[in-house]
Amino acid sequence: MKHTIGLTALLASFLITASASAQSIPGVSKVTKALPKVDLGIKVGGNFQTLSGNNFASSYQVGFVGGAFAGLHKDKIGVQAEVLIKSAKYTYSVSSLSSDVSAWYLDIPVLFEYKLISRLWAQAGPQFSNMMSAKNNSGTDVKNYFNTSDVSAVIGLDARLPFHLSVGARYIFGFNDVNNHTLGTATDTWKNRSYQLYLGFR
Repeated sequence: MKHTIGLTALLASFLITASASAQSIPGVSKVTKALPKVDLGIKVGGNFQTLSGNNFASSYQVGFVGGAFAGLHKDKIGVQAEVLIKSAKYTYSVSSLSSDVSAWYLDIPVLFEYKLISRLWAQAGPQFSNMMSAKNNSGTDVKNYFNTSDVSAVIGLDARLPFHLSVGARYIFGFNDVNNHTLGTATDTWKNRSYQLYLGFR
């Protein structure tokens, strides 16, 4: 995570320096204005996630999401790719026994963007996720009960505020059955659902 943020900061510094230098070269400034705008930034927020399934609690439980993003924008359209780390918590119950599962994921959403009104952008696209770890209350590794790869759809809104800040909200629904079917009592389908609220610096 530290390496990702460091690389993002380095790239941002390079792009700002290159852009400033280009302004002093005759004719280059016109070309620069015709090119797509490059956005780099970081974001942090809350991840509220649930897992559908016969034995999972249906409530959305709070977790963390944060990471870096890079985007290209021209006029009213754009594309933005992100690298995010998030936490999720699930409650699994069988008869009168229940256990919490704490999981960490690496998410890579690739979002197409459209400016609805001034400063407000709609976002939609796929997200590719990988479960990095999953442990129950006692610290036992239960990652083998899950399919670790997941593909989801993302829809959301992102507001670009003054002072390079942004705030947003999105809903994410998984397509894949993440039940690895290694639990003999769990033959149903498990699918991830979540929504996120975040603050970013762009």
